[in-house]
Amino acid sequence: MSKYIYRSAHELAKLIREGQSTSVDIVRDHLARIKERNGELNAFVDVFEGEALAVAAERDHQARQGRFLGPLHGVPVSVKEQYWIQGKRTTINSKIHKDFVAPEDAVAVDRIRKSGAVILGHTNVPRFLLDYQVWGDLYPDGKNPYNADYTPGGSTGGGAAAVAAGFSPLELGGDLGGSVRNPANFCGLYGLKPTENTVPLHGHLPLPKNARTKIWHMAQAGPLARTLEDIEILWKVIVGPHESDWNIPRIEWRASEKRSLREYKIAWVHGWPEHPVSEQIGGAIQEFVGKLEQGGCKVTNQSPEGNLHDESLDVYLGILPYLLAQGAPWFVRPLLKMELKSTVGKGLKKHRQEFDKAFRMSANHYGEMMLRRSIAISRWECFFKDYDFLICPSGFGPAYPRTKVGNKLRYGGTEMIYIDYVWPFMACFNASGHPAMNIPLGLGQEGLPLGVQIVGPYWSEPELIAFAKYASQLTEGFVKPAGY
Repeated sequence: MSKYIYRSAHELAKLIREGQSTSVDIVRDHLARIKERNGELNAFVDVFEGEALAVAAERDHQARQGRFLGPLHGVPVSVKEQYWIQGKRTTINSKIHKDFVAPEDAVAVDRIRKSGAVILGHTNVPRFLLDYQVWGDLYPDGKNPYNADYTPGGSTGGGAAAVAAGFSPLELGGDLGGSVRNPANFCGLYGLKPTENTVPLHGHLPLPKNARTKIWHMAQAGPLARTLEDIEILWKVIVGPHESDWNIPRIEWRASEKRSLREYKIAWVHGWPEHPVSEQIGGAIQEFVGKLEQGGCKVTNQSPEGNLHDESLDVYLGILPYLLAQGAPWFVRPLLKMELKSTVGKGLKKHRQEFDKAFRMSANHYGEMMLRRSIAISRWECFFKDYDFLICPSGFGPAYPRTKVGNKLRYGGTEMIYIDYVWPFMACFNASGHPAMNIPLGLGQEGLPLGVQIVGPYWSEPELIAFAKYASQLTEGFVKPAGY
């Protein structure tokens, strides 16, 4: 294996900056690895080999002149297929969008380029980004590098597999219902969903012809990586206001002033009232919390008062249809609702009332859901006045075997409807907009990654990353898949 594969992005950037390596050599080695092993996982769906090598050569020329564009100068980065890359197709793995060619770079992609990075290509996603597996109309099924019979998660599943398998050191993902955190969990990575409305979303989806609507809530771009240093670098690159989105405030991000675990007060749960986790996941969380406590951290087994978690899920399903069906003709909306009910939402009964109401596209109902969302956000923020962070599950269990979407899932002696394996643990924080990160805890009994989710108050990303760095010293962190 090349000496560059599995090196972190910040290590590679340092090698280039100090003249110990060239971007061309680093990019070439990653391209060779993709060419050699991608067929096993279908992580990449489009590799920009010629363009990547040309950009790498330009970065080397700039480096020889002492000009460095930014913290990722010369470093290879992969991008989830949902994001516009000028002149490239952006299809979200659907026939409907198969001919969409991006007219320009997405804002996040443009910022990555300006940081000096070299974009390797587009990574695989499920159709319409609506699953925790990777499948669709156009691309072959994505697979988990720890066991190809298992899902890599979704919807940034191809990107998570690419980073875990050493095809790329860093991935730009997107999270609407756990789509950064879930694949990070299933592939043993760090994955950050930033606070909502902190990263511009212009260019994050293909646009239908004559699109005339723009309702975007609960979604956010975010990084996946093998190290927290890389998470921090890419987050800093993509975050901040832009003229394309005046809803993003100018935030005075402040570095953490805390110097040890002893300065943190943490709440934790190993499940939710109606959504317990498997014995293995519950045990892993308790072991992790025990290590934090031994390290001096103040930990309390405490969840928010009342039914806040359940209310957040209700809000999520009461808003999601407005995103999915906006601009669709009235006769298309029932078909879309029927498809969701028969696939990812098969068997789901709770929260269905608001879901059905939302597909009517009523202004009054939309206003009601916005009010309920605002109340839920305030209640979460009140909870965080007493705690720095909340530690909670990233899912019921580790990655599950690839199966037909909507099939019931079984793990640890428990059978459940398809959506309950991941969605209830993730979507609540899309509904509230709070920053959340998956942290890997090493491998479980099946040789599959285990992880835990850490959630913070609004705009707490610098502190969240700092705490995660302290906490990660107590975990196994990223463990390479066997054979990779």
